[in-house]
Amino acid sequence: MRAAFLLLALALGASASGEPFASGSAEGYRGPDAADSARVAPGPAPHLVRDRTALPAGAEIGGFLSPRGLPPRPGRFIVTDTGLVFLSSDGRLAQTYPLAGPVRLREGRRWRAQVVSLAYADSGLGRPVYVFRVDGAVFGTETPGPLLEMAGRPTWLDSVTSREWRPDRPLVNPWDTATIWLVTRSIERSAYADTLYALFGRPARPVGLVGSRGRHAGRLGEYIASRDSLALDPARMTSEEQLRHAMAHELAHRWQARAPGQLRTLWQGIAPIPDSRRYGHNRVPEHQAEAIAFAVHFLQVTAAAAAPDASALLDQYELLVPGTRLMTRYFALQPVYARHPLRRMLTTGVLD
Repeated sequence: MRAAFLLLALALGASASGEPFASGSAEGYRGPDAADSARVAPGPAPHLVRDRTALPAGAEIGGFLSPRGLPPRPGRFIVTDTGLVFLSSDGRLAQTYPLAGPVRLREGRRWRAQVVSLAYADSGLGRPVYVFRVDGAVFGTETPGPLLEMAGRPTWLDSVTSREWRPDRPLVNPWDTATIWLVTRSIERSAYADTLYALFGRPARPVGLVGSRGRHAGRLGEYIASRDSLALDPARMTSEEQLRHAMAHELAHRWQARAPGQLRTLWQGIAPIPDSRRYGHNRVPEHQAEAIAFAVHFLQVTAAAAAPDASALLDQYELLVPGTRLMTRYFALQPVYARHPLRRMLTTGVLD
């Protein structure tokens, strides 16, 4: 109840677009490591099953997939003889991951990279959730099934077919400047951007492209408070979802620059990101921006209707980026989400 009153007071007392705070530094979104975004947490790992002698083809594992550091999507993995096939619950994503990496030679010995590994198990939700690394993605599940076996590198894994790693296909051809600008202008003028502007205000300058220094630093986006300017780099992104995430992340930095006291008050008691390879780990400004972008994503994907599993989905967002639930509740109080089907549940805890 205290938290609800605090959120309400902050919502009435100050807007996210606030007054400017002097800063000349660039805050930039770099996205996740190319390798993965999970780690093995300290402490003993659960027992890994090693006694199966054949590929468990046809097995299904339900859970939530977070590809390349983006918010989690509910769905299930299906084990096939060619890889792990993830099918999202909404039918919009079908992604195949290899079971093992291609064969390599090192010092005269053949070896294969392990694709599935157990990162950690978390009981913060009151029940164990196993978090796996799967070729650049993170998959959380309460019923790991054969994934635990694969993480133990069973002997049959060396006999499965593999393929060479495939580079991610960019959202835009890096050499097609006209299309890069078209994509940038399209998201700047989109209904999604209007929602972000309603929350954080519109920068004084049009959205630009990340410059050479930002690209050299690996930034997919950046916000420069002294100029009140936002820049994106669609040519180095792999999906529209990543583009939207980067824009929300950078406008979150605008909120930080203009209302630092408000965010400090909101952020009290938020645990750090437990995952050393997830963007924002041990960097509070970037952690806040990720939680804000995750919160916006959650409200957008649940805006059409009150999903029966919305609470479980929000739990997964919070598991990966603590603070997401708080930011989601705060944004649900804002006028732009006045008609959101989950508004009452998020702000009062009462289900309609």
